[in-house]
Amino acid sequence: MEKSVLFVTSQLYPYTTGTMGVFNFSLPKHLIGLGWDARVIVPRIPNPYKEYPADIRVAASLDIPMGERSYECDIEFGSYDGVPVYFVNAPAYFGRKELYGHEDEAERFGYFCKAVLEALPQAGFRPSILHIQDWHTGLIPFLLRTKYKEEPFYEGVKTLLTVHNLGYQGVFDKENASLLDVPWEKWVENGADYYDQISFMKAGLLHADSLTTVSPTYAKEIATEQYGSTLEATVQRRSNDLYGILCGLDTEINNPAADVRIHARYDENSPELKLANKRALQQALGFPQRDDVPIVSLFSRLKTEKGLDLVMSAFEDLMRLDLQFVIVSNGDAVYEEFFRRAAIRHPDRFAFVLYDNDFAYQAYAGADLFLMPSGYEPCGIGQLIALRYGAVPIVRQVGGLNDSIRPFDEATGAGNGFVFKPYHPRVMLYAIRKALEAYKRPDTWRTLVTNGMSENHGWPVYVKQYADVYERMLVG
Repeated sequence: MEKSVLFVTSQLYPYTTGTMGVFNFSLPKHLIGLGWDARVIVPRIPNPYKEYPADIRVAASLDIPMGERSYECDIEFGSYDGVPVYFVNAPAYFGRKELYGHEDEAERFGYFCKAVLEALPQAGFRPSILHIQDWHTGLIPFLLRTKYKEEPFYEGVKTLLTVHNLGYQGVFDKENASLLDVPWEKWVENGADYYDQISFMKAGLLHADSLTTVSPTYAKEIATEQYGSTLEATVQRRSNDLYGILCGLDTEINNPAADVRIHARYDENSPELKLANKRALQQALGFPQRDDVPIVSLFSRLKTEKGLDLVMSAFEDLMRLDLQFVIVSNGDAVYEEFFRRAAIRHPDRFAFVLYDNDFAYQAYAGADLFLMPSGYEPCGIGQLIALRYGAVPIVRQVGGLNDSIRPFDEATGAGNGFVFKPYHPRVMLYAIRKALEAYKRPDTWRTLVTNGMSENHGWPVYVKQYADVYERMLVG
């Protein structure tokens, strides 16, 4: 059985930030270690966070029609840290400052999907599986079932869609159908229409051979009305083909024992060395230098779905507690403005810092607690990084947070964090107060910190689960 897989994605670490980008780097890297020919294809964007590979070469040149027009692109091939990567270099669509948020998103990502399928025969790579990611690539299984149905090159090629966040679905006016080489009637005939519109996500959910989500709990949640974002019935139809697998943590990128970004290195056998990072963080933020006061941290996009409305509602009550609080993030203007003003009112106990990756890790290393009160959270990687760096998570019991954080039981010494369920500021505050009480007991706290730091959430734990899904697909 040939074991080859191409990850088709809009994001790839280190060229874009975000957890999906890390997923599409780390999982292929570990699959290669299991003997798979795993590669990635991604749009090439300007001003990357890292230089593109020095060994890059043009593997194919294409002229892709989009309605009455056509646009050229080069398919460039190189590698990063042992992972082979194809870049779709299409300046007309991806030579823009921002990757997302443009008016022509249907056209841009429709072009990307078409370019992928046109490029592979020319590039000479025929994967056994196309592993597509979120709505941006959801058109690919649909195109394979329609436009490319009789194409010999793709005979027997399987598709797997990973849903990173069902809240984003790629829903567009049906007039875009003509640009995507599939007439509107075919969308309706194949069930991919969405309230008289087109939906990339629905097309992928219906026509991919198998589906995964990024945690077991989220796989169950998206089949419910509360979390299904109006696609719960579609998910329910595919329940036999749906697998929930928690995302792994790249333990090379996230390693406090070797992290040069932080003030002092440490591990689960020396958590006391974390204190130097705490003092450095307090100094950097202008907080009083106190070892006895816990620092609470929050790093996530400033979006309501991340529970920021709870934090706003509870904020003045939080400021009456004996703690220091830092948010390292950016996002919606209403939250940025609120937290900027709050930092002016409470300079000795609250700081708001626009997101900076290196500083975020300094805050992981310096913080005692990590707050993640998400309204919904498909997987969550922040809580796993926090565990690794000895910042005890306080999370809402939802999605991947439910799969990774277990309530601490002081009587038995088991558990790795603090958990709350009802979506209410007072309930969140209760969980925070419990954490502050535990912090006052040094032996209890050391047990709790060591529990989290000792856990193994690295990709080797989860990569075999993906390999098992692939193998079921290939023999099925």
